[in-house]
Amino acid sequence: MRSHSTKSATSSIALTARKIHLMVAVANSAIELDAYEANASTKKQLLREAYADWKATHSVDRVERDSDEWKAMMSDTNAAYQNLIYAKKNEANARRRLKTAVRNFRNCN
Repeated sequence: MRSHSTKSATSSIALTARKIHLMVAVANSAIELDAYEANASTKKQLLREAYADWKATHSVDRVERDSDEWKAMMSDTNAAYQNLIYAKKNEANARRRLKTAVRNFRNCN
């Protein structure tokens, strides 16, 4: 039979181990978010470059929104745009996972 202090010590060790586990989860989520943020930033830059390349190829300085040129540019650069949308979704999901990890850590008693 364990004494009260042994139970308390075991409980305290388990709680400390749980907090460490949750802290590692927060750190891993933060690292993951950082990678997704960097990826989204890269995809955004690639889209800007795709727009600039399209304008240079078509000898256009500025494209008016909703014009025929705009529609053509959007169509021709759609793959780069979709890559950005996908990267932003991944970034948002990683941010949500980080918030959940932080909340779990804060709620650990």
